[in-house]
Amino acid sequence: MSLPPQHRLTEKRAFREIFEKPCVASDPFFKIMARLNGQNCSRLGLAVSRKVDRRAVQRNRLKRLVRESFRQQLAANPDMTAANYLVLPRPEAVTISHQEAFERLARLWNNVNRKLRPQDLSPTVKT
Repeated sequence: MSLPPQHRLTEKRAFREIFEKPCVASDPFFKIMARLNGQNCSRLGLAVSRKVDRRAVQRNRLKRLVRESFRQQLAANPDMTAANYLVLPRPEAVTISHQEAFERLARLWNNVNRKLRPQDLSPTVKT
C-alpha cells in the first residue's frame, strides 16, 4: 500500500512552518514534530538524513516503517488531529526491530496528538 498524495507533505514551506513552532514528542529513537494545518486531513513528512545511517537501504527501511505506522494510525484513529507531521528518526532507530519501532511510533503519535488538541478552556460547573 502506498500513502495517498493528499497525506504527503512535500512543500518546503510546510516543512519550514513545522520547524518554526512545533509540537514535539520524542524518545531515544524517533522525534515527531507537528503543527495544525487547518485542513481536513493529516499529512506526513519524513527527514531521514545520512547521519541516521549512511546506507540507503537502512534509511529506506525507516521510511517504510514510519509510513506504515502513519497509515495504521490513520486507520485506527479516523478523528486524528488534522496536522502536518514531520518524523525525524535518530541513528539508534536503525537498531530496533519492526515491532518495537511500531510500538514506539504509536506511543509518540498518541503523545503528539494529545498535545495538539486544544484544551477546553471553559470552566467546569459543579452542581
